[in-house]
Amino acid sequence: MGGRADYEERKQRRIERYKAVSQKAKKEAEARSNSTANRILMMTPGQPIIIGHHSERKARKLHRQAEYDIRKSIELSDKSDYYEAKARHVENSNAIYNDDPKAIEKLKEKLERLENERNSIKARPHETWELTNVTGNIRETKLRIKRLEEQEQLVFPDIEFKGGKAIHNKEINRIQLIFDEKPNEEIRNKLKRNGFHWSRNEGAWQREFNKKTIWVTNSLIKDVLNNENTKQDEEGEEFE
Repeated sequence: MGGRADYEERKQRRIERYKAVSQKAKKEAEARSNSTANRILMMTPGQPIIIGHHSERKARKLHRQAEYDIRKSIELSDKSDYYEAKARHVENSNAIYNDDPKAIEKLKEKLERLENERNSIKARPHETWELTNVTGNIRETKLRIKRLEEQEQLVFPDIEFKGGKAIHNKEINRIQLIFDEKPNEEIRNKLKRNGFHWSRNEGAWQREFNKKTIWVTNSLIKDVLNNENTKQDEEGEEFE
């Protein structure tokens, strides 16, 4: 079965992270709204600043601080709302991701719903665009199922290259490039341009496992990682 073994766990962690950021911003917004400067001004509403009085400087500073606190409170409140919405989106999203181990199963269920919808549309008077839209979704869903089923049959054996190795990490559905030492800037840039991203947790450069990634990896190993003409760093070493 494809997908990441920890897909649901990662999804839940993402939801919890968004909620935590939202709650923290909400508390900070409340604190700014109820700051010392704002409490003092609320206790003396309409109190004018007396020009030339010894209290003028202090009063102006108090008003500036209160205005700043209110402005920050609004910004933090907006941030809280933003991350709360992101958490709800992840919780309620019906999107089907390739990393989901149940992606094929969910896509087949979606396909069945779409085909039932198409039959319902055909059975009643309908606009041409209604049938066109659902037929397009059916076609796209079938293609995704086919690609994922083909992907489950793909095999990528470990490959050693100069200074490291490439492996298929099935647990996280990634092809990983693991270097003995940090690759130089030229190689890092080429990895990035070819869709690989550095994972600090995994200690590897990685990209989602699929047919295209296999092709890209083999090309990088042949043309870049095992290429004797790859430029060295200024110190004359191949790795930093």
